[in-house]
Amino acid sequence: MPVLVPFDKCIARPDEEGKKHLLKNHLLRVKEFAENWISDTGEPVKELIGLAAICHDIAKSHADWQRYILDPEIKKGPTHAPQGAFLFSFLGYHWLEITRQWEAYRVVWLWLVRDIADHHGKLKKLQDDNWLQRYDWEKMDFEGISSFLKDHYPEFSGLELTIDSMDDWLDVADEQIEEAMDDLDTGFGQKKDFDLMVHLQAWRALTTALIAGDRFDVKDTGTSWFDEKTIEKCEAALGRYCTAKAGSPLAQARSQAQKNIIKQMAEQPASWFYTLELPTGYGKTITALKLSLWLGKQRHYRKIVYVAPYLSILEQTSRVIGEAMDIGALEHHSLAILDQSNKSGTQGEQRAPNDELAMESWAHSVICTSFQQWSKAIFPGRAQDVLRRSFLKDSIIIIDEPQIFNPDGWNLFLTGLEAIAKQQHLCVLFLSATMPPFEYGLSRKPIRLAASGSQVERYQVRLEEKMDEEKMAAFLNDREDIKQAAILNTIEDAYRVYKQINGEEDVRLLHGLMVPVHKKLEIAKIQDHLEKEKEKRLIVIATQIIEAGVDVSFHHVIRALPILPSIVQAAGRVNRHFETDNGILTIAPFFRNGEKNTRNSIYARPLQRITDRLLFEKDIWLESEMEPLVRRYYEEMFRENTYETAKQAIREAYEGDWPQLSKYEPFGQDYLKLPLFVPWEVPEEDEKWLPEQFLWLRKKFGVTDAASIYERYSNVNFMNGLSFEERKQFMILFHHFVLNVPVKTALRFVSQEEYLQSNRVPLLYSEGAYDQNLGLVGHFDELDNFI
Repeated sequence: MPVLVPFDKCIARPDEEGKKHLLKNHLLRVKEFAENWISDTGEPVKELIGLAAICHDIAKSHADWQRYILDPEIKKGPTHAPQGAFLFSFLGYHWLEITRQWEAYRVVWLWLVRDIADHHGKLKKLQDDNWLQRYDWEKMDFEGISSFLKDHYPEFSGLELTIDSMDDWLDVADEQIEEAMDDLDTGFGQKKDFDLMVHLQAWRALTTALIAGDRFDVKDTGTSWFDEKTIEKCEAALGRYCTAKAGSPLAQARSQAQKNIIKQMAEQPASWFYTLELPTGYGKTITALKLSLWLGKQRHYRKIVYVAPYLSILEQTSRVIGEAMDIGALEHHSLAILDQSNKSGTQGEQRAPNDELAMESWAHSVICTSFQQWSKAIFPGRAQDVLRRSFLKDSIIIIDEPQIFNPDGWNLFLTGLEAIAKQQHLCVLFLSATMPPFEYGLSRKPIRLAASGSQVERYQVRLEEKMDEEKMAAFLNDREDIKQAAILNTIEDAYRVYKQINGEEDVRLLHGLMVPVHKKLEIAKIQDHLEKEKEKRLIVIATQIIEAGVDVSFHHVIRALPILPSIVQAAGRVNRHFETDNGILTIAPFFRNGEKNTRNSIYARPLQRITDRLLFEKDIWLESEMEPLVRRYYEEMFRENTYETAKQAIREAYEGDWPQLSKYEPFGQDYLKLPLFVPWEVPEEDEKWLPEQFLWLRKKFGVTDAASIYERYSNVNFMNGLSFEERKQFMILFHHFVLNVPVKTALRFVSQEEYLQSNRVPLLYSEGAYDQNLGLVGHFDELDNFI
């Protein structure tokens, strides 16, 4: 039986270079950090978070835990979080009773009990009281713990802290929990959603104080901020960047629009929320960066967080920020996060190496992240997720293409965003040419920043009769435009049109079932062709993946009829840089085989009806008429359905069921997909098109092809020998060859057992399944809602 360790002698972690990490010192440092982090919340809350910090790891004084931390042969120690929650529930209750503040702060008390219980895992319901049970307290030095507590909390001088008092508390704690839960009953909706969300975000501020204090005591990452000198340096770099780009035919219109927008910001500088509405191709990102630097100088914001819907846009913008402002951005997205199953550690503890901790906590002056990761900052699902709030205060949040958010959860997202903006002093910029409405989610409308004056007319939108794959191919073949594209609603539609095109043309196919490196390579080839071979015909057949984050410009684009925001996005690929007098966007209803309207597989019927009602008012639309048309579209869309049902989750979370918020997904609840590693071979003649990052990673790890990458991935010794940063880099390289496909499709190539019996991404063995040029085509079951 392990020997009881005096509390004063207990350690929090093994010695390092002769330095002893006493448990009591760790608890006191976390207490100090947590109290300072929420210093503006009032003295009682500050005292409670300090006490919670003392309790969160106090059960590490357990004899078995002390033995485990010193013995490498013991792979798993006893739990300590639920015991800490139990002790805090007892101590916190008595502190509030002694100071006569129980009724006023019992909800905060219950929040902190839950936070301690969850501080190494998922954030659960308040109603989950599994922490409330009998523990083997006899293996902890209660006399030493009592003495330690009374030294720091004189209020406990008369409180008996013994094993018997723990047993007695077990009998009555339910009543105190019930009292706190009664305070959270929202009744019949008298309380406003925003007010409830403010309370919920106050809870998660406490969670952040506790988790950040715990994690940063092990390794203090520090962070970098924008200061006056950095802002001046970035402004100078941005000026040089814009000067170098001034040769574009659209440069004058773009420059004038940006000046007008900066002027509009200066006239209304005090808002938390702005919309930046510019036509595609007018430099939304550069304008947003100029606005951010202006806000840094005028309103003392210290950080930029750029949020993108897709990885392709995120990576592209990260590169632009680096080139334009001469400052590196920290990228935080799905490929930059290690799979939890591959992390070492004990009892599910989320202990991170220093470089991972810096990434998880967004410890940098410029962050580029995804919709999913930003949503976890607002509605965290795990204790580790709150770390990204640690250095969030005084940040500018740039949210790109917000119309891509699923409308069902849009207003819920906005309510959470406004609450955290108020708490953390954030300024939010929404960027889009097709801005969704805000009035059902924000308490007041954002300030609108938009290009004023006469607008360059780069394209017309023309409507045509319905087509099938043969008619669309013939339509493209018969036109004289040198550079053309067709954008279809599904992969099979795109593939069918591609097969019908006259083989004499330079024809390219682009869709979502190409592995990322293949897709990037094809886009690079298309961009080079558009730039350098101006007199040679090109036809690109694509799905809507080409509509966002891909800088291409065609003389003519035909778009299978979608909904209005997608039409405007497609129009952004027509005469984008004003290289010709007038581009044409053709819109035609598409029926596969002349029968199946595949539009129904992608877009909701009510949104189709609104689109058709507005779009078919006339046959030809000018570019300047499209933005007002989209505004009418959103007005009608939200008149028919305000999409406020999802906000019921706010009330449920306030009443204790936090997971109702943490399950929020920015794109809605997607159907299950499984990963496949595709050993696609890069053609030798196409090596010059590969992204620089890919080539650098391939050289770093000494691999030449997909097969050798997978071989390294399968080598346990190789993977375990990588540092966190190396592992992250290797997995980014690895995911250049990974496709996520519907379950039914994946199981055609890989057995169910391979997925169930291994943590690894399986290899696509089937020869010929992935076409060297066209990707994973020919397996279209379940794929109509794939793009």
